[in-house]
Amino acid sequence: MIVSSSLSTIDFIVIAIYFAVVIGVGFIGAIFAKTKEDYLVAGRRLSFPLFFGCMAALTLGGGSTLGSTELGYSFGFGGIWLNLSIGIGLIAAGFLVTSKLSKLRALSVNEVVESSYGPVARIFSSVLTLIYTLTLSVTQVIAIGTIIHGILGIDATLSMVAGGGVVILYTFVGGMWSVTMTDIVQFVVKTIGILILAPICCLAAAGGWDGLISSLPASYMSPGNMGFDRSFAYIVLYVPGLIIGQDIWQRIFTAKNERISKKGTICAGFYSILYAFATVIIGMSVCALLPALDNPNDAFVVGVTTFLPAGIRGVILAAAMAAAMSVSSGTILASSTILYNDLYVRFVNKKPTRMHEVNVTRAFAAIIGVTVMVCALWINDVLVGIDISYGYLSGCVFVPLIASFVLKRFSPKAGLWALGVSGVVVTACFITLGASGSTPIVAGMVSGLIAYVVANITDKNKVNSPLSKEMLEQSGE
Repeated sequence: MIVSSSLSTIDFIVIAIYFAVVIGVGFIGAIFAKTKEDYLVAGRRLSFPLFFGCMAALTLGGGSTLGSTELGYSFGFGGIWLNLSIGIGLIAAGFLVTSKLSKLRALSVNEVVESSYGPVARIFSSVLTLIYTLTLSVTQVIAIGTIIHGILGIDATLSMVAGGGVVILYTFVGGMWSVTMTDIVQFVVKTIGILILAPICCLAAAGGWDGLISSLPASYMSPGNMGFDRSFAYIVLYVPGLIIGQDIWQRIFTAKNERISKKGTICAGFYSILYAFATVIIGMSVCALLPALDNPNDAFVVGVTTFLPAGIRGVILAAAMAAAMSVSSGTILASSTILYNDLYVRFVNKKPTRMHEVNVTRAFAAIIGVTVMVCALWINDVLVGIDISYGYLSGCVFVPLIASFVLKRFSPKAGLWALGVSGVVVTACFITLGASGSTPIVAGMVSGLIAYVVANITDKNKVNSPLSKEMLEQSGE
């Protein structure tokens, strides 16, 4: 698909300015990355406007934008469940976990797992969460490549390398401070381009709301048009995954205090719900105007380049790249944090020097970036990549981690058994049934829950939860 001929000079100028600003802001962020905590969690001092914008930018990426538009094209309002589930997950995370997380001085999900279930469980959890963050990064690089390929018509592989390379570069240089500063730019561009301009312009091209309704099947107006199984799959993919995702927790750790982390996370959830309506309406409008696209995954880029006026096209395409870049940078940094904090420091070098800390985390960010780029060439479907990433996180890690938040006493062996059993079950389901659908996640959760309960009942050696209110107060956090 080559659509560059439909873009004007001003569109290319807007896109070029966007890339230049992102790279420049990313390098400016490197000035603030002087310590490990600066590099990984922005010094834990973000105010509400910065935190809210960054959290919203992090959770709504290229997969959420292109994938939700594709679902809107294929199912109408039935496709709303992808981003709606993200919103519900963020709101739940805001109410359930931010208060306790803000009291911890942790850097990762897996530190909390070890404090509850021991070092072996941390290794299991690290591997599973690393699969999640890596695969999620891959989906964003695919999305970036899809957009650049659609704009310029150049080779899809080269498109991924070019767009992904920019993200890897500024993430490598400045860590979380670069990610924070670029996320704010991307949040503003994404809000203007995708939340406001794109649905308004696409609706106008389709003849307004009345014209849209008259051009589509009646089933497109139903939120249940995608079917129960697929709608439910997005709920079990995203809601548990957003509550315990390493990328989400790492962003929560950047807030200045508990109030900011809770309020900002909940507000980002409501923003995601608005984003769900916007992207689905874009897809529905494109379906009304071009009902016979060869590939529904092209609905966003084709709709923008075909039906929107010059200048606005550039803003919205830049916004789509902003969405993919914001998530990709956050998940690349989350992956490098897992490698550094949960594996290298825990098991290789427990007392690195201050300069060594930053240099090693940068090296891991570069390694992760190259790995993501290679994997993106193998997985060429955004929605499949999302299914895999959240499948392991929600299906395997959710049950033992949430149990450590809810229970006051439990067996450390219970979490280890739950991680091991659910990991095998989810992998087996992916191999035999494929990545789509809710079966792998539900099977992982159920098997993990059974393993957890059995181990917790049979093992008499119980410990106090390190996340209980009493333990947090005793620790002085």
